Amino acid sequence: MSDHLRQITLLGLLLWLTSSLIIVGTPEGIQYSSSSPFFTSETDLNRAEWKMDHYANPGFESWTTDYIPEDLYTTRSTEHYTWYAQAPWPVNEGSRSRGFQTRAIDPDHPAEAYLTRSSWPYWSNPTNLTMKLDWYIENLPQPTDSDYFRLYVQLGSPSTVRMYYYFNSQDTGRTNTSSYMYFFIDGPTETWNTFDRNITADFFEVAGSYPTQFQLFRIELLSATSEYSRAFVDDLWMINGTVIYGGATGNGNFESNAAWYSVGNRDPADISKSSVRQEGDWSLNATSISSGNQSRLTVEFSPDRRLSELNQDVFSFEWRMDDFQGASEDTYAFVYISSSNESDSTDVFYVLCYGDNTNSFTWPGAIIFNVTGFNTTGQWNSFSRSIWSDVISTYETNYLVIDSIEIEIQVRGPSSRISILFDDMKFESAALDDMGYEDQPAVGEMALSWSADSGPTPEFTVTGTVYSGSKAANLTVTDGNSWSGSSQFYNRPLDDTTDLWLDFYWRIEDSSEDLDNLLYLEVYFESEEVLAYIFANYSALSTGNGFDDFIILPDANDVGEWHNFHRNLYDDYVTVFGSAPSTELYELYLSAEADTGGRLSVLFDDVYLFNDPAPALGDIYTTPLIADTDVNVSLTVHDLSSFTVSLFYQVNSGAWNEVAMTNTGSGFNATIPGQSEGTEVDFYIRAVDAFGQTSQSTTIGYTVPEDTTPPPADMLPVIIAVVAVAAVIGVIVLYIYVIKPKQGAD
Repeated sequence: MSDHLRQITLLGLLLWLTSSLIIVGTPEGIQYSSSSPFFTSETDLNRAEWKMDHYANPGFESWTTDYIPEDLYTTRSTEHYTWYAQAPWPVNEGSRSRGFQTRAIDPDHPAEAYLTRSSWPYWSNPTNLTMKLDWYIENLPQPTDSDYFRLYVQLGSPSTVRMYYYFNSQDTGRTNTSSYMYFFIDGPTETWNTFDRNITADFFEVAGSYPTQFQLFRIELLSATSEYSRAFVDDLWMINGTVIYGGATGNGNFESNAAWYSVGNRDPADISKSSVRQEGDWSLNATSISSGNQSRLTVEFSPDRRLSELNQDVFSFEWRMDDFQGASEDTYAFVYISSSNESDSTDVFYVLCYGDNTNSFTWPGAIIFNVTGFNTTGQWNSFSRSIWSDVISTYETNYLVIDSIEIEIQVRGPSSRISILFDDMKFESAALDDMGYEDQPAVGEMALSWSADSGPTPEFTVTGTVYSGSKAANLTVTDGNSWSGSSQFYNRPLDDTTDLWLDFYWRIEDSSEDLDNLLYLEVYFESEEVLAYIFANYSALSTGNGFDDFIILPDANDVGEWHNFHRNLYDDYVTVFGSAPSTELYELYLSAEADTGGRLSVLFDDVYLFNDPAPALGDIYTTPLIADTDVNVSLTVHDLSSFTVSLFYQVNSGAWNEVAMTNTGSGFNATIPGQSEGTEVDFYIRAVDAFGQTSQSTTIGYTVPEDTTPPPADMLPVIIAVVAVAAVIGVIVLYIYVIKPKQGAD
């Protein structure tokens, strides 16, 4: 028999054996796709929560008092007026007096009305200064430690001394000092009283010397209660050898309008917490009311965060306008964004209401949007936009620094009013603006990341020597100089529920290794502990640098190699301070110092602060399903912290059984005991990390098949054909190797 015939025969035999295996092979295992992919990289930015809410008081949940939201700067107009009064108002001489009226919206924001001269010529050595005026109090609701009517005189001796004369009111917390003097004058209410004092003599009585300079005086009405305070003065005289003010001199009788100055009349605006909200416990109520004067309030926060194409933001809040009356061009409410870039500043206005149902709000050079719900009352509206996208839709820029976010409401006009609730305000962008430095200015220019606290610029610059990408940051200090910069945070908790990581690459490019060369990163916590990480040091360290304790990094002082700073801040806090933290991250502070004649140069790249979320579950696999045979379940799980993985299964809808899954080094395995034919089994997998974050698969079910599983019907023709071919090949082989040799032998 030829070699070719033998090769063909052997190939046919191989096909026969293969077809036989296909026919009698066992069923395949099952793969179940998980909702979360398996990540192999140490820090995957698609998974890590590297953006954070920078708004200082998210949801407006934190309040110092019912009228002061914590961590936000607020201003509001109070109700205060001064006017030239005439009948039926009380007048002591002539036809006019000067009236004062105040009312506080809340105790934390007292109202003040005052009267003073429009300009003050100071003079030296007041020798026999006397003041005389007539005063009248119509109402002073709480004259002790609350509502005051007083004369304020400012003298020099040689430093500034302030003298206060209280009319029918007491400030019991005040005592005389070398800088402050207090006098209390009593008299009946609702009638005219006369004040007539030698100011120089009063000064001498307290100080034991005479003043060296007269500077100014002011008449003030202050109120910390919500009931009106009202008072009047008339016929004011000030004499120092000659009449300075009095009668017609300087309009001391208030018969004309000249010379006197008072703060502009204002109507009230209020900021308070409200239980009408969309989330949490509280919202912020902002209300401005006018009877013809300006009423204005602001709620402001300065995030100082840099946005770019790679670090876009989300700015969002919920709002509801409950009242909008007496609309005019001076009646509006908006959220105002102040920002700056390479060479200019940009204002963005998100207008909530304006005018008489018009869309004509304007501001020179600003970007203006009328938001969803504009001029509409009685409904909650959701606002969510990107400030970055809104700015670059009009102006071209490489980056944008958000300087301030401000809510403002103003009304002016008879019977005007705006009342708006705000809730769940968020401003989300990168926790640290550095990131990969790819959105920074050109190589050689100053890096825009940290608020520099000291040191000449540009010591912190963009470099082309990188760990990844095309840009990194270079911090270089030389010859006794130092540099420090900070990045502050709000709402970045650190406790046993937060898996918080600080992750970046660093490299000491050059160091003279002098004794006073030093580089460290301080982490400030709200609980007032300060932890430092030491990158470079060549002498003994002490906590005298401003930190409570420190960790010297394993690769400290290593020159010329990139290293990964990949630290869990919770774990490091426990290690250093010996207790579990329940605090917030407040600030990162980077500091570099060079010895005299020395040099220290360090590179940074891929800088992120992030929370690692719950463990990521990979695809789930099982071994083949065979009656009375254990089923092995396996999957991969990824998390930066320690975690446990458990398999839960039930048989025929019975009780759930928990099995700890074993880490094999390449994944996690657990076994479901073998079950008889037709048994229904359900299972799911749960992974829990060290911070209690949980991931759970969907529930997966299967039915144990019979011992011999028939092939699918649509495969029978193929299998029959394969069997037929195998049979033919078998006959040929039998003929060649068995029958034909026997025939030849015969």
